[in-house]
Order: sequence, then C-alpha cells, then structure tokens
Amino acid sequence: MLDEEHFVFLARESMRTGLSRSELVRRALDETFRPEARKRLRGFDVSFGLWRHPDAALAGRRAGPR
Repeated sequence: MLDEEHFVFLARESMRTGLSRSELVRRALDETFRPEARKRLRGFDVSFGLWRHPDAALAGRRAGPR
C-alpha cells in the first residue's frame, strides 16, 4: 500500500517519463536492493557526498570494484 504522497509522485513520474507506475517501482527496487543487477558501462563513477543522517538503504550499499 502506498500513501497518497507516494502515489501522486509515481503518477506524475509516470506521466513525465511515459513509464508505467509498475515499471517505476521495479526500477526503484532494482536500483536500491539489487545494484549488481544493473547494467554496467565502461567508464568512471565518481561521487562524493556528506549526509548528517544517511538513509540506511543507501549507506554502504556500493560494492568495491568488480
């Protein structure tokens, strides 16, 4: 079950991107919980950030180089 705010966000993103709400949810789940399933391209991935209270689902989920 989604609360109203999440449902409205998904509906707007669906209209903006042309993707179904289900596809947006699938992509969000894969991105968050199955990063190894993402397609990879050769190149560099550089990121830097400071968070006072990082989201537990995001903190430390990146694996080292493969």
